[in-house]
Amino acid sequence: MLEADMETWRPPRQHSSVIPYLALLIVVVGTCIWVLREEPLLPAMVVEIPVAKPTASPTQTIPAKPESPVVTTPPTVLTTEIRRAEIVKPRINLIAAGDAGQKIFLDLIEAGTPEARAALIAQPEENGADVEEFFAAGKIELLSFKPSNATPLTLPGQDAVPLFQVTTKANSHGALLRLVPQKDGTFLLDWPLFAETHERKLAGFLEKKPAEPTWFYLGLRRSHGLEVPQASRDIHVAFKLQGSADGSLSCLAVAQKDTPIGRFLASETDWTDIYLARLLLQHRKLPDGTDAIFILDIEGAAKADL
Repeated sequence: MLEADMETWRPPRQHSSVIPYLALLIVVVGTCIWVLREEPLLPAMVVEIPVAKPTASPTQTIPAKPESPVVTTPPTVLTTEIRRAEIVKPRINLIAAGDAGQKIFLDLIEAGTPEARAALIAQPEENGADVEEFFAAGKIELLSFKPSNATPLTLPGQDAVPLFQVTTKANSHGALLRLVPQKDGTFLLDWPLFAETHERKLAGFLEKKPAEPTWFYLGLRRSHGLEVPQASRDIHVAFKLQGSADGSLSCLAVAQKDTPIGRFLASETDWTDIYLARLLLQHRKLPDGTDAIFILDIEGAAKADL
């Protein structure tokens, strides 16, 4: 082989790899741009300004209907509550009653005729005969006359009562005397309460224990009834009854809670007050056989309940 015929050997030309990579990059970027433009979940790159809606003409404007005010019912209206009717009553002048009490009682003792005595007592048409029978036994010898330490209330009625303690030679324990106010501002004596407590009528009832029920004018006050068994205290309302000025004549009485008189006494009496009432009492036995005095009725309770 001739040396002139031979070509000089050169290494193969190396092609640059930049162009293919650049082309590939252009294809990828173009694809991404196309995909992004077609994807609806992405926000628009151009902010769209909404076109204002046309405003209705004044003639087409319909006035809005005024809303009715919302009435809020107070919580207290939603709860049903039963209360006693509060009747406005004239106040009793206890000071004037204290000044007049002893004079009226002394006038009653010194009165010489039935008419004069009848003018000093309340309801003389009902009590006049009993007054004359009382004074026919002899004249009263007064030892002391003083206001009571407490001002009781009538039951029913809840009226303040001017009450006095009267001690005589015939009754050293003292009787209870009540004044009844009149419309003209004067006072009259309540005869039944004085007569029964002066004669200690309750003492005979406690001693003889008659089977028949009996009416009494007495003072009473709420009691826990610790003298009776626990089972009976759960189903009865208890009261301490008093038939004398010094408390020497007293007893415990009960009324069954699920009876009309029991419900009346439970609702109309308070633990801190003392009451005067006419009660129908009877000796009975509690469920366990224990002897007890039951309150069967109270004068005026049915009328007051109505």
